[in-house]
Formats: sequence, structure tokens, C-alpha cells
Amino acid sequence: MSLQDFNINRHLPGALREVDAGPELTGGERAPEALDALDALMLRLTGVRRLREHHVWEAVRVIADLPDLTAGEWPSRRFRELMAADALVDAVIHLTSATEAKLCLRTLSHEFGLWTCALRYQPTGAGRITFKARHADLAAAILGAFLRSCRGHQLAAAAGRGQLPT
Repeated sequence: MSLQDFNINRHLPGALREVDAGPELTGGERAPEALDALDALMLRLTGVRRLREHHVWEAVRVIADLPDLTAGEWPSRRFRELMAADALVDAVIHLTSATEAKLCLRTLSHEFGLWTCALRYQPTGAGRITFKARHADLAAAILGAFLRSCRGHQLAAAAGRGQLPT
């Protein structure tokens, strides 16, 4: 199996694939209102009862495509070992610490059947930003917060100053 086996666009019907791709602008650019793969994955996570291996591999594929977020061999050998052992929570926590975003797991709590995960992201030249996610599954809550922080890192990189746009 490869990361391409878990590509979300492979599994979408033809009509949805066109919607997901979004309208093209001149020069091959995509319209800003179009859903990208990161947004689509975050949306998918809200609808699952339990995180599965293919969700984590899809997250790896999406994050590997983001500029300036991963360095060197990514995902690491340790991550692959955790996935092979079916230790999804440990694998997702390992992902949060293996990116250039310098994430810190701030809180994990369980209340009323929902896990809440808060990850702290500290971009250069800015204050700390906390990203939270809630889900009934622990691994899905951690991955949701991680994907939100990746979106924040992407916005900070797009702003060019390392700060989120206001």
C-alpha cells in the first residue's frame, strides 16, 4: 500500500470530484472558495464515529503536500511502526510532534462522552495560538486539533510574516 491508496479524490463520485476540485482560474490557480483536501478531511472527521487507519494515512498525504510543514523523512519510521502496531493514538501524537509547526499538546480532557484536545502552536514573531477539537474518539480529537493547527500554520506561511492575518 502507498499513500496514494488513501487519496480522498479516488473515492469520490465524478460529480463530487469536480466540486472538490473547484473552479479553475487563469494560470491553473484554484478559486479561494473551493474546498481543498485539508478542509475536506477535517469535514470527514466530524462525521466518523471512530478514527480508522485510512483517515490517518489521508492526513499524512494531505500534510505532506503542504509547503514548509514537513522536513526530511516524513512520516518517520517510528510513525510507520506505530501504525503497523495499530496504535492510532500514539501515531497521531507522534505526528503532532514531527512537523515544523512546533506543536505542543496542551490539554486532553474527557467530558460527557467527548474528548477535547488542545494543541498549542507558536509561530515565529507571534504569540501562542491554541487549536481545539472535540470528538467522541480520542485519536480523532487529537487529529482534528492537529489538522486545525496545520491550517493555522498554512495561513501564517501565506501571510509571509509568520503571523496569522487579522
